[in-house]
Amino acid sequence: MRKESSANLENETILRDYCQAMRTLQLFSGRWKISILFAIHNTVKTYTELRSMLPNVSDRMLAKQLNELIKDRLIEKEKNKTTSSYSLTLRGQNICKLLEQLRTFEDEKS
Repeated sequence: MRKESSANLENETILRDYCQAMRTLQLFSGRWKISILFAIHNTVKTYTELRSMLPNVSDRMLAKQLNELIKDRLIEKEKNKTTSSYSLTLRGQNICKLLEQLRTFEDEKS
C-alpha cells in the first residue's frame, strides 16, 4: 500500500483515470486474481475447491481477491445452503480471452 502523498500513487491515479487500458489491467492486478480466473474459467468452483487448487494463498487473501473480482463484476457468487460457488460473468469470460492471449504472447517470440 502506498502513502497517500506518494508521487507514485498520484501517477497511478492519473493513469487509471485517463487510460482505459490501465483500468482494464488493474482489474486483474492482484497477485492471485489471474490464477482464480483461470481456475473457474471453464467450470463453477466452490471456495473449498479454489482453496485446494491454490494452496499457497491464505484464506484471508483468497477471500479478499474473490471479493474484489465480484466487485469488478468479473465473477459472481452463488450461495447455497452449505457452500458458495463462484463462476465467471460475461465480463469475466471476456477478460479470460484477453488473458489467454497474454499467456500465449511469449510463445510467439520466434
